Amino acid sequence: MKQENPAKAFLRRYLAVSGRISALQRAIDRELERAANTSITLKEIRVQSSPAHDMMETNIVKAVDATAQLQAEIDKANEILREILAAINYVKDEQQKELLTRRYITGQDFRAIGEAMHYSETRVFVIHGRALLVVNEWLRRANIDKG
Repeated sequence: MKQENPAKAFLRRYLAVSGRISALQRAIDRELERAANTSITLKEIRVQSSPAHDMMETNIVKAVDATAQLQAEIDKANEILREILAAINYVKDEQQKELLTRRYITGQDFRAIGEAMHYSETRVFVIHGRALLVVNEWLRRANIDKG
């Protein structure tokens, strides 16, 4: 099995954590929506908690827990983004920088990058390959763990 290019593995990390952030945000939104849709009947004397109250409490607790996870993922994403931007900024060629940013920060596919940059897909692959060589050099010089 062919080993992945270290530069690609390094650069892909931001989009992966961004996907986790989006999923956590959707989970929080679902739990808050469920909590908001739970109705509670208040009584003067309450002997035990109502099922609706327990459901609301459960949904709110889930949302709070997920919010803590979300913040941890955002902090991780920001650190990864700083590392990736340092690698991209090491690249001298502006076309290569733009391509790496479009691919690994905004998540565009090669076809969309080619259209935006007015290049054929083949030309995009060539620029991408050259940019990865520079990022691999940066990784070696910086002695960075690639993944």
